[in-house]
Amino acid sequence: MTRRRFPVRVAALALVPAPLLLFAIPAAVSARATLPAAAFGPTAATLGCRLYFNDAGTGSSPTVWQDTFTLTQSPAEPTVGDTVTVTLRAQAGPDNGPVGLNAGDVPVQVTLALGGALSSSATLRMSSYPAQAVAPAAPLGPITATGTYFASSAGAATLTVQRVTFANASATTYCSAAGDRDHKAAPAPTSIVESFTVGGTGTATPPPPSPSASTPASPSPSVSPSTTGPPAPTSTDEVDTPAEPFGPKRVELKCKTLSSIAAWSTTHTLTMSPSNPGRGAKVRVSLKFSAGPKSGPVAVGAGELVPKATVKVGGVGSGTVNLQGPAYGAIGAYTDLPGATLTGTYTTSQAGLVTLTVTNIVFDHAQVDTDCNAGADPVTGPAATSIVAKFTVKSRAATDDETRGGSLPTTGEGGMLPLLLLWSSAALLLGIGLLVVLPKRRGTPQS
Repeated sequence: MTRRRFPVRVAALALVPAPLLLFAIPAAVSARATLPAAAFGPTAATLGCRLYFNDAGTGSSPTVWQDTFTLTQSPAEPTVGDTVTVTLRAQAGPDNGPVGLNAGDVPVQVTLALGGALSSSATLRMSSYPAQAVAPAAPLGPITATGTYFASSAGAATLTVQRVTFANASATTYCSAAGDRDHKAAPAPTSIVESFTVGGTGTATPPPPSPSASTPASPSPSVSPSTTGPPAPTSTDEVDTPAEPFGPKRVELKCKTLSSIAAWSTTHTLTMSPSNPGRGAKVRVSLKFSAGPKSGPVAVGAGELVPKATVKVGGVGSGTVNLQGPAYGAIGAYTDLPGATLTGTYTTSQAGLVTLTVTNIVFDHAQVDTDCNAGADPVTGPAATSIVAKFTVKSRAATDDETRGGSLPTTGEGGMLPLLLLWSSAALLLGIGLLVVLPKRRGTPQS
């Protein structure tokens, strides 16, 4: 049976249909528990999936994902008050589509429902997936997602995989029980279920509510200063992936002005500061390129050309960051533009891995935009660039220093320097340079 492939660029997860093969494998009985603690699998199972462009809507392109899954926890038979580590493994993972992927392009998040004596949820993560660069049509590789929960009550309990999310920067794929539905808004519990018993007696006070994990049990249940303030994920929810700035690395893009399209190859660097902030931090995002494209046949006056960029936020984050650099000085005709550093800020909200993808770079003039991105036609067929950086948001609240970031430069329809048109756009049609003047275009390229 032929596997469906990822669509180009967005790395959507089109996965293999197969019948559901599900059976339980009982584990050995522990002396500490009354009932056996049974890890699930390794067992074949099938999940249904839908693709959500820009993580919005009700989903499209329904597919199925067949794999061999194993769900385990440690300790296998917890007692009341334990912080339990849960691991979900998928043996093969999906196949890549027709375009290669970089390591970490598709972070994985697994939502678990705790039942029986436990009534809560937990989130497992594999923040860097695939583990290495993957060629077109090659398997993405095994999945190992981990997280924790707090064993608050004694008795028989269950762990159920509720949903698996593949959070690509351009499109997110949500999967739940086999069948076609809105897996994002209305996931159905899968058949991946582990049954076990929480030993001990009574109950223990859990840490503050968390979307994915709980804090380790404290030697003293009365110690709680760290839980003051807004409800938040705790330190055990933190992803161990270090920050991954981009570059310095040479990247080739296409730039379009008027009807002229030309290549622009230069060295780009994308960084963020702080690189491991807490929730609510203002992160300064910085894009630096070593040289710009070539100007057109008419000189440009000082202050008339402003470099800007749009950065898409993915992973556990969403939205865009608008970057802006200082206006250029006077630029002669047919001159290579100097390099520039563009900055903007992004406020973190959720713990986990955040991806930053440069989707478009614009050289902004009152009468002309030159758009540069990875599309064959940067205006009518824009594509996100390969300039991608990643960083981890810690589960703690942001420090005072982290919340005092600079404000985002004004971009979009307003906030542009008042510029004078010193020549007619018709005169510039004579040149083949990249930076010339035409009536303002303000369509935002889609990633």
